Amino acid sequence: MIMLWLMQIVFLQSFYVQMKTSDVKKLAAEIVNEYGSEDFLDTLDEMTFRNAVLVIIRDNSGNVVFFSDEHRGPNRGGGSFQPVQGGNRLFGKSLSYMTDFPNGGTVEISTPLEPLNSTTDILRTQLFYVTMASLLISLIIAFFISRKFSRPITNITKQATKLSAGNFEITFEKGFCAELDELSATLDDTAEQLSRVETLRRELLANISHDLRTPLTMIKAYSEMIRDISGDKREKREEHLAVITRESDRLAALVDDILDLSSLQADGEIINAVNLNISEIVKQTLSQFAPFFERENIIAATRIEPDSYALADKKRLTQVLYNFIGNAVAHVGKDKKIVVILTDLGGAVRFEVSDNGEGIAPAELSLVWDRYYTSKESGTSSGLGLSIAKSILEAHGAKYGAVSSPGNGSTFWFEIQK
Repeated sequence: MIMLWLMQIVFLQSFYVQMKTSDVKKLAAEIVNEYGSEDFLDTLDEMTFRNAVLVIIRDNSGNVVFFSDEHRGPNRGGGSFQPVQGGNRLFGKSLSYMTDFPNGGTVEISTPLEPLNSTTDILRTQLFYVTMASLLISLIIAFFISRKFSRPITNITKQATKLSAGNFEITFEKGFCAELDELSATLDDTAEQLSRVETLRRELLANISHDLRTPLTMIKAYSEMIRDISGDKREKREEHLAVITRESDRLAALVDDILDLSSLQADGEIINAVNLNISEIVKQTLSQFAPFFERENIIAATRIEPDSYALADKKRLTQVLYNFIGNAVAHVGKDKKIVVILTDLGGAVRFEVSDNGEGIAPAELSLVWDRYYTSKESGTSSGLGLSIAKSILEAHGAKYGAVSSPGNGSTFWFEIQK
């Protein structure tokens, strides 16, 4: 609207003069081109009538050869007239322009300039009403558009407040544009994920509480037995103390798992990677399980390529190997056999351990790495073993995964770069 006011009111006079000047110059060029033709007089008459101009054609001596205006047709002139200077000049309320013919002589064109005051007043009045109407319509349209836009945003805000308060069963309203639909879809997915995490968190707390309660109950019970029954009987006392020691170790292992996971996932863990002989570390880890294998009649089939080196933190890599092998041992099948393979891939070293146990359902396969998830294949009673291994492997930049199906056992693997 501001541009319209400037064009129609403030700069109207200058635009009008520029347009008239341009029209007169074009008309002069046409007259120069048509001069000397057989129907020149008819053409000149039409030009002057159509454009409401006065045309005066002079020879080299300044004598009028032809003159014509909108009221009279072209006439042959005579006598001498004072010529105007070249270019165009504004005489009061008329505009005059003069140019030369190529073979001598000049053509002068004069045209009246209409007064624009009344026109400007009319335009100003019209523009005022148009401006007011446009502003009113714009405000009405803006009100309804903003209301339509703000309503879903307000609803999303209210639902997000409920989400922050722990209500994960809500759904978010879609808006009237793609961006709001994407936001609603993202928040719906967030609510679903938070609900799942909250469920898993509660399950983890329940599992850890159970794991803590059992050894504590055993420790308390056997402590009371030592106090009341076996305090003076060395053999019984030693047996009861062994149970207390074993259950204490279970508690310590559980606490260590929790602390390890917290440290790894708080981005506070520093991996001291050096060039290690992974083959020897795998053999050392398996040797720690040897007494357990012998007692439980478990067969550990191995295929370990010798002297396979890679960059790793020895302490943390050993922890991963222990969790992977322990996971396979905990779910060994009826054949009592696990398979451990270490392969040198050239640019990386691949470790994998397989069991023939109950396997994992496809829907649960991607969840076994979750820190809140516990299942039959979680590896430790707290369900933290594989989550700890995942954090360590990611800190090393290693690839990892699991392959399994119900009834066909599982294979857990990782590849660590050299």
